[in-house]
Amino acid sequence: MAALCLAVVALNCVALNCAPARATGLDQPEGLDPRIVNLLSGHACGGQAPAAQRFAGINMLLAALPDPTDTPPAQHLAVEPLALRLAQAAEATATPSPTPTTTPTGLPTGSGGMPISNGDQSTAPPAPGPSPSTSYIPIPGVPPAGPGEIVPPTPRASATVTPYPIASPSPAAPDTGPVFLVRPSGSPAPIPLAGSPEPGSEAPAPGASPIPTLGPNQVVTIADKLIGSSDRHAPSDLIGNVHIFYTEGQIVGDRAHFDGDHTILVAGHTYLINRSEDSILYADRISFDTLTRRAILFNGQGESIEGVQHGKLHFIAQQLTTRSNGTTHGDHASFTTCENQHAGYHVEAREIDVIPGDKLIARKAVVYLGPTAIFYIPLLIIPLLEVADPRRQASFLPLVGYDSVEGFWIKARIGFGTTNTYYGYYRVEYYTRRGLGLGYTAYIGAKDAHRYTTIDAYTIDDRIEDARETNVNITDVETFTKRLRAQFGIQYQGDYGPSLSLPATLDLNASIIHQGNASTENLTFSRYVQGSLSDNLNIGFIDTITLSPNLQQQINLTYSKFNSPLSSSDTFHIETDTHLFTKLADYDLTYDKTDYSADPFGYDSVPQLSILPHINYGASKLAPQFQFLVGDYTEPQNHFSAFRFQGQMNLPYYAKVFGNSDFSANYNITQDYYSTGDEKAFDIQNASLSTPLGNHFVNSVTYNEQHPIGPANVPFQLLDNLQSGSHGLQDVIRFYNQNVYSLSLSTGTDFDEQAQPINYQLNLQPSLKSYVVIGGYWTPGPGNGFGLTNVQAITPFGHETSLELATNVNWKDKGQLEDKSIFLVRTIDDCYNLQLAYNEDLKQFTFNVVILAFPGQGAGFGIGGGQPSSVIPQGLTY
Repeated sequence: MAALCLAVVALNCVALNCAPARATGLDQPEGLDPRIVNLLSGHACGGQAPAAQRFAGINMLLAALPDPTDTPPAQHLAVEPLALRLAQAAEATATPSPTPTTTPTGLPTGSGGMPISNGDQSTAPPAPGPSPSTSYIPIPGVPPAGPGEIVPPTPRASATVTPYPIASPSPAAPDTGPVFLVRPSGSPAPIPLAGSPEPGSEAPAPGASPIPTLGPNQVVTIADKLIGSSDRHAPSDLIGNVHIFYTEGQIVGDRAHFDGDHTILVAGHTYLINRSEDSILYADRISFDTLTRRAILFNGQGESIEGVQHGKLHFIAQQLTTRSNGTTHGDHASFTTCENQHAGYHVEAREIDVIPGDKLIARKAVVYLGPTAIFYIPLLIIPLLEVADPRRQASFLPLVGYDSVEGFWIKARIGFGTTNTYYGYYRVEYYTRRGLGLGYTAYIGAKDAHRYTTIDAYTIDDRIEDARETNVNITDVETFTKRLRAQFGIQYQGDYGPSLSLPATLDLNASIIHQGNASTENLTFSRYVQGSLSDNLNIGFIDTITLSPNLQQQINLTYSKFNSPLSSSDTFHIETDTHLFTKLADYDLTYDKTDYSADPFGYDSVPQLSILPHINYGASKLAPQFQFLVGDYTEPQNHFSAFRFQGQMNLPYYAKVFGNSDFSANYNITQDYYSTGDEKAFDIQNASLSTPLGNHFVNSVTYNEQHPIGPANVPFQLLDNLQSGSHGLQDVIRFYNQNVYSLSLSTGTDFDEQAQPINYQLNLQPSLKSYVVIGGYWTPGPGNGFGLTNVQAITPFGHETSLELATNVNWKDKGQLEDKSIFLVRTIDDCYNLQLAYNEDLKQFTFNVVILAFPGQGAGFGIGGGQPSSVIPQGLTY
């Protein structure tokens, strides 16, 4: 077996103490656990231990290192617990590098050479090694839902192992030189689990050496052979099965050269894999900085499932740089989510930046469909997580279409902003009949989150209206202090759509809220103007005071002014509400009055007392609820006032009847008494019975009626206006068979000797990917018969293609099909969807492309309001 060497690169000067090792060809440095030394020597219990056993012991020690999440990101030390893989690597004669499951056509392959002889960099590089093997560290499956990282610092230590204590920072200056260790001799005792006593000893012997620790900001390297000086400031080389472990991941290659300062250059089948093993990067050679933990990959290529919901993200670059904060930067790069980019799409960019769990940013990007360049985007931003803010959803390619009013059109969203405090998109639209429209949609926020502004603006020089039309919507939210915040907004609308000319509207609004210990004040302002048609001003003030846990007072003051060519008014409205909660009841005392300059309307309550009793009926099925109101009411337009007492009772009931039938009923009555001697009442009754028969039939009957008692408009004309009486019966019959079919027939009667139509709806699922919905009505009587029947269907339409149809059958016109809508979706290379939609009613055709890989289809081409969607309005429910 090739000799195995462990090199620990100390980025900070940390004093490590442990028992000295036996004499070897090179001196053993202080501070390294002798148990690791013994394992690396290949001896255990007096004999040669298998590689898997030795590396399992190493794995237990390395897994017990401090959790990197317990210290700042720049102070971590973590080692990937890959014992079995390291054991296989130690026994191999060469280090094969993993190969992606599928590599995009045209990606560079091969590896570069580098000098390895005692730091002499004038030596010619060796010939390229053999092609990569597919049997080593394959890309794993899709990780659990949630944002990932290109180089996430995920702790991998077992919860059953007690970690070593974290070393205290040394006051001395940091020492970035490497420390080399070669295999000692001897046969050590087997290593127990960390945290458990040594065999035959329940406690450490007096004077025993303390358990050593590895300090933060350290890097661990493992190789078969060391060439060069063991001095930590001298150049040296590592040969065979080189593994470099650091907080964010690991670098693998055939050989590595340390320059004696802080740079390690790795060559020969090199690759970098992140800690969560959902991203892997290949390169001709990799330069690693042990001080900053930054890796530079020359002629890099890779694949990742991090931040991708479907498939993989493939990318290449002349130079890839990974940083300790998890970001990856590429120069002269290309990426795609298609396994065959020549059959699908790819994007070439001057620069790309991947921010884990956030976004992918491409600058000066050109989009290719197959080998053809079709679209240039100065800045392309693709979310790598689900986003709720539509301002983050820009587009790869424009949306194209046609309708009879606007003609042919093309719409695009070009994203901008690379931070979470400023982002959005430019909106570019061109219509052959209307003209060119430009828009700007943005979010602008402060870093301290105390303020943010949203802007949505659009303007078009409309050739149809022969005028420029503009829409602007601006909202500003301010948080002045923890108790004082405000919101301001302005909205101007001049564009109502093609061939729709209306006066422009201007809407100004503002609100200021102060939150005190026992009170909240809210001041509001709004002004709405629409040309010369209307002018409405509104100023409001709401004060809510908590006097005690059971007593609350609210005051609402409003001033309104309205002007139009037909009328005008000035009104001042005051409303107070005193709420008292007790164990017996809730009490509300309200005062509601409006002063009018002209044309009064409505009624005033001066005052009104509401009582809602709390009654506990236990487990009784009859549990009536009551409410009582008493007050003095005025209708100013009628110059009429009177006292009124009102009592309300609501009585619900539910029971199982006739075996498995469900019966429910409700009775509600309202009784009014007035100081004029008038009385009136109004009651509502309803009941329903649902009866299943077997496993394929349900019948539901519903009956309802209402009765007014007394004069409708006496004594008040607006208050307590009674509705007319009515009663009706509805019956619904449903036949069903799980998810295969469902037929519903429904009709009813108002007991007026008039025939009611029969409604029908049939849901079918002929196959797992086919659905049919048929619905309409039939009216009895001469000259009636069937009305319009709506038909909706989804069916496969060839390989990876589905077709959706929606239309109305007009039986009065020889069964002609009207209002047809067609939606065709074809999946290309399991990478993106082509969507074509046609709507006969609007005479509109739309073409759209949606990338399947990215969360929320954020890289799709959908434009707000114009994105085609399924013509089936809802899913089938059985």
